[in-house]
Amino acid sequence: MGARVGAKEILMSQPNSPVPSRLLKAIVAKFAIEIILVCVVATLGAFSTFNPPLRGAIERADQRRVAGWILAPEAPEMVIEVQLFIDEKLVASKPADEKLMGLVHYGVSSNPNHGFNFDLTRAELEPGRHTAQVYALRHVAGANKTLTPIANQPRVFEVRR
Repeated sequence: MGARVGAKEILMSQPNSPVPSRLLKAIVAKFAIEIILVCVVATLGAFSTFNPPLRGAIERADQRRVAGWILAPEAPEMVIEVQLFIDEKLVASKPADEKLMGLVHYGVSSNPNHGFNFDLTRAELEPGRHTAQVYALRHVAGANKTLTPIANQPRVFEVRR
């Protein structure tokens, strides 16, 4: 019996090995990284599925008109409805289907029918500074719709009498 007690005492007196502790930490860290990676991939997949990228620009904004173009690169034949907001108020809505041969000429799209041109001559805007923003009206799950701005910042223009 004395030999057994001696062996137990020897095992108890040795410091705990750091190998199991490090292995457990590595497994937990790997698991956390995998979860984060899965979440990032799922988020990007959902975002690209439900909010596909758009390309477009407001090329002109003045007291006579607001004009530009918009297209969905993954669906170059699709016509996108756009809405014009002046000073954050809805002014007009229309399909962006006007022919702009520059889109084909510069390799932006194989289809030139992605232009829009809002006539402001009858808008009766007060003299002074105004902002114009054009939004793409996008259909999402169900009957829901979202507005996606074409430009990062509204275009500022001046109305003079």
